[in-house]
Amino acid sequence: MRNLLSCKALGVGTALRPLGERESRTARLEEAVAAFRAALEERTRERVPLDWAMTPGRMGVAMVTTAEGTGELAVAEAALAEIETAHATMAAAGHGPFASYYEGQLPRARALVARLRGA
Repeated sequence: MRNLLSCKALGVGTALRPLGERESRTARLEEAVAAFRAALEERTRERVPLDWAMTPGRMGVAMVTTAEGTGELAVAEAALAEIETAHATMAAAGHGPFASYYEGQLPRARALVARLRGA
């Protein structure tokens, strides 16, 4: 039952993220981040490392878009950390496609953090 709820939460987050990316407000993106966090309660790094890594990675991408809209440095820094974790986990596991995807998300996240820090 808990695994089903985790899958449901992941699905909700995955569905809300692209909707939120098209809107000027961040409410759907924030809902997506909350859904990804809920999924992480069951998708632990120890039990399902690759599934686990995809969840913070997706959450990080949603958080980057949220921070772009709100200008919140803390959210941007957290997003960067989530994406870096997902990339490192996928690369260490030899999962090239997902490692490449998250590697491709890193420049956007890093640039946002630098811009919000005023660098």
